[in-house]
Amino acid sequence: MNQNLTLGKGENLMIKGKKCIVAAVAAIFALSFSVPLYADQSEKSTVEKLLDILEQKGIITEDQHGDLTEELGVEEQELEEQKQVVQEVKKKEENRPRVGYKNGFFLETPEKDFKLKIGGRVFADFRAYNSGHPSDSEFYISRARIYLAGTLYKYFDFKVQADFGKGDSKLKDGYINVNYFPYAQVKMGQFKAPFSLERMTSSKYIDFIERALPVDNLTPDRDIGVMVHGAYKPFGLHYGIGIFNGARSNESDADNHKDLVARVGISPFTRRGPDILKGLHLGVSTSYGEQDTAYPSDRDSIWNKGEWITAGDTEFAEYNNGVAHDGKRKRIGVELAWLQGPFSLYGEWMKVYLDDMQNRWGESHDLKTDGAYVAMSYFLFGGKRKFKTSKAEFSRPTITKVFDPSQGTWGALELAMRYDRLTLSDGFFDHGYVDKMGYTDEVQGGTFGFNWYFNEMARFMFNYNYVDFDDYVADADDDHEDVFMARFQLDF
Repeated sequence: MNQNLTLGKGENLMIKGKKCIVAAVAAIFALSFSVPLYADQSEKSTVEKLLDILEQKGIITEDQHGDLTEELGVEEQELEEQKQVVQEVKKKEENRPRVGYKNGFFLETPEKDFKLKIGGRVFADFRAYNSGHPSDSEFYISRARIYLAGTLYKYFDFKVQADFGKGDSKLKDGYINVNYFPYAQVKMGQFKAPFSLERMTSSKYIDFIERALPVDNLTPDRDIGVMVHGAYKPFGLHYGIGIFNGARSNESDADNHKDLVARVGISPFTRRGPDILKGLHLGVSTSYGEQDTAYPSDRDSIWNKGEWITAGDTEFAEYNNGVAHDGKRKRIGVELAWLQGPFSLYGEWMKVYLDDMQNRWGESHDLKTDGAYVAMSYFLFGGKRKFKTSKAEFSRPTITKVFDPSQGTWGALELAMRYDRLTLSDGFFDHGYVDKMGYTDEVQGGTFGFNWYFNEMARFMFNYNYVDFDDYVADADDDHEDVFMARFQLDF
């Protein structure tokens, strides 16, 4: 019995010894994978040579040599299978579409050849007038937009955007963009014609609830056409030039003529130059086209619907019935912007030439209307404005601290003020294009306000807008207008 017991212990020792040898050889085997083998595949591996040496030294028997060789072969196969599993999982992860949020919810393939993005905005507004104004104060939804945008096969972009604000539904954007050459892209469909800094800047990023008087009344907005555009980043250059119907969005062309619209913007010191000039932007816009329209039959196609209005929606000039335009319409505009830390200063001047206008008596005259504005803003804390040179427009501001009172942060606060004016040439009234009773040929005013950013996507805006009319205006029932406006804005 003792003999059996002794034999049992010997066998245990042999088993333990064998396990130690297997472990040692396995470790050497694993290390051998980190050293590249340059020998021919027919030669023995380092592990096989080691086993041969151990057998020659009498440390292992021939049977143990065979067993170990077999076990190591199995382990090698298992290790290779594990490597294949890891590679397959990694490959699946690399090929899996990415989902996330960046200025909109997106879905894209790893190589970014195919993208899908969804976003929108909601503007909940309030407007109140001075006590003598005939209009009533009101809450309203000025914008409720949703869009779907994306890229197909890397070079073909698209966007479709609808707006349901003010109780109406209409298409805002619907276009295809071919971006094979970044410096010469081609856009086709309905989109903003390239004119004016403030017009091209999204309503999500402007400093005031409504755009300046000349921008709202003199510039083209969305139109249907085709445009070539691009950017050259080393010079901070952006351009756009296109052919459009020359009408309003979602409206058919009222004649066979087309408008040529172009804009060039440059930020020459963005990459080089003194720091104080890095935020400087300069730009110029122009448009030219023949017109053949009559008022009021073509009212919806005329760029401003034949009327001029204030930020408070007060009409201070309107064409008389029977006015027609059978001649050239030319626009010119210049722009400047300068950003320095939390401070921004910007402004524009623009003029519209209306050649061969015809009054209701068939008389022909050349008319002009022009306007300008200058504005500035300053972040007291928590943020600063940003300018996108590749598009020559203001973009989403940087908000360094989000609104979270539990953490002692209150978002960002920006103050803003603006002076703007708009003038109609004397011929509008002297020759009967606009009725002298109840309308005026000159308007100027100021806007003061603040923007409280809770984060980059939500802000509260408040504006006080004062407008001085050169004459009595029936729609305001006064020679001036005071409007208080507020907005809660959310975009995603």
